[in-house]
Amino acid sequence: MKEGETLVTAGGFARFYTPLAATSLLLTATNPILAAALARSADPVIALAGYSVAFAVCGVLYAPLLVVQQVAAARLLAEASFSPVKRFAYLTGGLMSLIGALIAYTSVGDVVFAGAVGVGPEVLAEAVRAMQFLWPVPFLTAVRAAHQGRLVAGHRTMPIALATGSRTGILAVVAFALLATGGGAWLGAAAFTGGLIVETLIVLWSPTPDIQLERQDCEADRENVAAFSAPLMLNVLLWWATPLIINAVLARTANPDLALAAFGVVEAFAWFIAAPVGQLQHASIALVECSETHRRVRTWGAAVAFAMVAILLILALPAIREPLLRYVFALDSDLVALAGAALPIAAAYPFLYGLRQYYQGLFVRSGRTGVVGAGAVLRVGSIVAAAFFVADAGVTGAVLGVGLAVFGLTIEGLFLERFSRKDVMPELRARRAAAINLEAFEGVTEGG
Repeated sequence: MKEGETLVTAGGFARFYTPLAATSLLLTATNPILAAALARSADPVIALAGYSVAFAVCGVLYAPLLVVQQVAAARLLAEASFSPVKRFAYLTGGLMSLIGALIAYTSVGDVVFAGAVGVGPEVLAEAVRAMQFLWPVPFLTAVRAAHQGRLVAGHRTMPIALATGSRTGILAVVAFALLATGGGAWLGAAAFTGGLIVETLIVLWSPTPDIQLERQDCEADRENVAAFSAPLMLNVLLWWATPLIINAVLARTANPDLALAAFGVVEAFAWFIAAPVGQLQHASIALVECSETHRRVRTWGAAVAFAMVAILLILALPAIREPLLRYVFALDSDLVALAGAALPIAAAYPFLYGLRQYYQGLFVRSGRTGVVGAGAVLRVGSIVAAAFFVADAGVTGAVLGVGLAVFGLTIEGLFLERFSRKDVMPELRARRAAAINLEAFEGVTEGG
């Protein structure tokens, strides 16, 4: 086999993936940490609802920049130059941060939060103030994602975990230190942005000595970075738009403030547990070379996903979830009831999310980013259609929000898996057959 096409061992997968899984855990730990801090604010329901809405809008703005990590890794693995990706990321990030500043400091914020999302005056005021701290996030995300992709291509995943751990530590210290002011949605936003600044600087300064960043006369460099990235940007944009869409649905239910607050807590907690499967996209991009490595990496990824499902199911038991929500998140009885009812449904997140991430990575590695964008459109369309269908069914609160999210993920996962059989698997099987024939011809015996 050629170098880079050796079969992945369990130990090799663990060494590559463990820092990435730790990164996801540390990254998503920010949500429950901030939820726990905001729940101790002077007015916790309004603070939680305001931050949830503001962060959802901010997520829509910085979502397109998250794909830069995949694009940078895929291009460097294809021996293309890094500078076009970096330039594209920085310009796009700057534009999105400018839009965020308009929402934070002009009447655009009223249009977005009150008009589009439909929140009341109190939540509107909290959300606008939070955006005054969140608007730099898109540009910081662009810088971080570009250099994370560089590190993934170099198989240097440990600096990514170190940076994210530093971010989470700074965020927690800032969030709880600011509680002395009385708190509010702005507290969560200030802590989030401060932690992201630290993470971005660490990733930016981490070297990749084994990766050639700039190449001359490379065919891959002639590809249009924007055209390759556009479906991926649509995919991530719709991913981050999903909580905003669900929030808009919940804001129009009988008791919107409680529903928004409970859904925000469940999302923060459930996605923290599901986090280790989020990096399966990078595993399939960097490690899957043929049908055999596909089988191995998919099997190990499934083991990680089902382990997280089991943990969530255990934590969703009434005897465990009620004290957890009451004492860790400081929720009152009404919020405990609403959030607790949705946790068993959210146990499906790790499997469905892992399925989505793994197959998206296969399509990115093969250059078929259009399928990724199409899957995202299908997921969001399914959620919107389902929301109209259940509007009169009496389902409310966090159960409604989590149920819509699970339904959309199921539709998207089935779509990606089905299309992979047609578009990706024949290519992977051909690579495996060619590698076996090459071994036979050269008399090479490879260890598994």
